[in-house]
Amino acid sequence: MPDNVVLRVEGVSKVFGGLKALSNVSISVERGEVVGLIGPNGAGKSTLFEVISGNMAPTAGRIVLFGQDVTSVSPDRRRRAGMSRTFQKVRLFESLTTQENIAVAAMQCARPGDDWRAEVASVMDRLKLARLAQSYPAELTLADRKKIEIGRAIVGHCRILLLDEALSGLTRDETDDLVQVILSLNHELGVTIVVVEHVLPVLVSMAQRLVVLNFGEVIADGVPREVASDEKVMTAYLGSKRGAFA
Repeated sequence: MPDNVVLRVEGVSKVFGGLKALSNVSISVERGEVVGLIGPNGAGKSTLFEVISGNMAPTAGRIVLFGQDVTSVSPDRRRRAGMSRTFQKVRLFESLTTQENIAVAAMQCARPGDDWRAEVASVMDRLKLARLAQSYPAELTLADRKKIEIGRAIVGHCRILLLDEALSGLTRDETDDLVQVILSLNHELGVTIVVVEHVLPVLVSMAQRLVVLNFGEVIADGVPREVASDEKVMTAYLGSKRGAFA
């Protein structure tokens, strides 16, 4: 495997009873990329994230992370190796403050000699959460709750981040702010990012490459302009042959 490939999905299939949710999916992600994963509802995007992160075992195929086969490795061990993720529905400890939520994640993946307290403070500054350090999730906006979840994901040696609809439910201003935060993780910290998102114009502005799933199969993989003009994508995603991102 080339040194610049950090994640490789090789021939992954996932079957639930008689339903094939993923069918021979193969994707590679290079270090420093922002890759968008798109497709109509039920295309298999969330299932693929579950398999990549280790929450589901594939029926066939394998997951290679940083050159190591992690197909049978637990989500916790993948996290310690440098892979983190967020979820469609924000998952926070409601009884803990912003700072405590991020601190718990930092302590879970801390290595000997790590100054996890300093890293928590740094992450909170980067995500503009310092002013909310002592606030509880129920007191915060959805945008700030999503930032906390991202903070929990990136604290502690994160090298590749899976973002599952991180922008859904946000206002335009909140979306613009969070996009800049996400891009700063990529540009300034070098975090590789794979993002599932339905707000296509926003995703196109973020991603260097788009992968399109339909009925569990990869039907396109390329730069946004090429994908947008692909007839299979236009038909599958919009049910027509007009521009997918018009």
